[in-house]
Amino acid sequence: MTRLKKKMVLAIGACVVVVLVFLVGKRRHLGERVSTLGDSKTSSVDSNTNTNGALVNVIEEHHEALLYWFTAAKTGTLPKKGNILFHIDGHPDADDPDDWRKVPLYRMPRNEHELNLMMQQNDIFIQIAAGTGLINRFIWVWPKFDVGGWLHWNNEAYVSMKLEVGIMYQDKGAHPKFELCYCLQSDYFQVNHPCNIATVNRHMPEGIESFPIKRERCLDMTLGGIVEIVSTDKAIELAKSGTWIKESDSVILDIDEDFYACEAVSAPLYDAGMNEDDIDSLSLYIGKILCTDNAKDEMEADRYFQKLLKAVQETLKHCRSGRLGVETCESNHAFTEAVLALMPDMTITRDIMCLPKASTQFMLVNLVERLKRCSDTQLQHIARIGVCMYASPRSTNFNRNKGMVLCKGYNGPMSEKVLYHSTNEQEIAASSRNLQKMLTQAFIPKVVTVCRSVRDGYTPRKEFPLIEEGVLSVLKAVYPDHVTDDTIHYDSELLGGREGWYTRYTR
Repeated sequence: MTRLKKKMVLAIGACVVVVLVFLVGKRRHLGERVSTLGDSKTSSVDSNTNTNGALVNVIEEHHEALLYWFTAAKTGTLPKKGNILFHIDGHPDADDPDDWRKVPLYRMPRNEHELNLMMQQNDIFIQIAAGTGLINRFIWVWPKFDVGGWLHWNNEAYVSMKLEVGIMYQDKGAHPKFELCYCLQSDYFQVNHPCNIATVNRHMPEGIESFPIKRERCLDMTLGGIVEIVSTDKAIELAKSGTWIKESDSVILDIDEDFYACEAVSAPLYDAGMNEDDIDSLSLYIGKILCTDNAKDEMEADRYFQKLLKAVQETLKHCRSGRLGVETCESNHAFTEAVLALMPDMTITRDIMCLPKASTQFMLVNLVERLKRCSDTQLQHIARIGVCMYASPRSTNFNRNKGMVLCKGYNGPMSEKVLYHSTNEQEIAASSRNLQKMLTQAFIPKVVTVCRSVRDGYTPRKEFPLIEEGVLSVLKAVYPDHVTDDTIHYDSELLGGREGWYTRYTR
């Protein structure tokens, strides 16, 4: 399913974040675990996670932050209730889950299975975490480039609201159904109907319906909190005040590297003359050949794909030079055999094959035929983009059998659902200075998550190493007694490993 990351209909009660359709009319909807909470699985938090010493945890996709937040709560590093989430991100990540009945509500997850159900996608994890009571104040700091963004089209530097959240039962005969209800107060905008019920309806353009209700119909309103939407400049100003976030506050610090910039990974393919059908067709056959469920095998599969691309380029060169006969060059099967003959050391292993050998061979002919149509420039861009899993293998609905994809991210360059912004070395340095200014406050975070957002195609891949270096350098400078190389943990499912994806074959 197409993933359109992170546009929400204004949401969040810092304990349960509920969508406020009357405030925002658009959103980004993504389509379609911690071993300390239950039995260990291969998809759980890495066995080498140092939950006692790793204050800073570098993750790939943002919903993987739940692993580290709830590990910290389980071990007592983080209170189980009443925390501030200080969210510095190019997007709010506060969309609503498809079904609240599937995840823990009003309580912490009891085991790994429940936490796995919470790991749905990268723009709804904040609501799900808030539904447990983990958060009672949510601060989203939006970047300078997000002028006129989805939740602040009038560019208000600061908006705050108080939400109380509860449950309302809809009469469905023998099967009464509950929905979340909420009451809203704010000094920053007019609220015509303070209490509403929000019903998810994925068939609507906004994805949700909202109906006014009387306050007494909303039961168990023990969840709630403060939501603040803050510009970068205003966050710096508030940080200097010394009263915004206090030393005694329990803070989860959450930084997404797409706060620095956001680019469409597939833009070079379109610039080189490919269209959406061309790109999707490649992914279709890649997904029938290569299947993985962990970052190590993911790299192995990409290495195979890189060798396949080089063999295709070499065979095309031989065809153009006349070294191969016309029959070989025009026959898809003969051409594929010539390609595979150039890579005898790289037979596909069963670990990264989707299907047995004969089926794989059949699909390879189709994939090579499509690569054969590409120009040298297109093949070079395809090689740089590579192939990867379509989502974190920890995601609730991840299925190895869906196969790998061209690692092009969730949105194309023509998407109107994402605000793109490129950056450079000077601007990255300026963004890091701003980050340091807004973090220079009295509090020390209980846990820090730094999200790369590279697999899903938001953080610019070429600039990613410099961006991450900037973020980690800021954390070391602001918290010198707490953040060192020894207290930074790199998640085992990072795309391309610790060093990242863009430089995976050039470092």
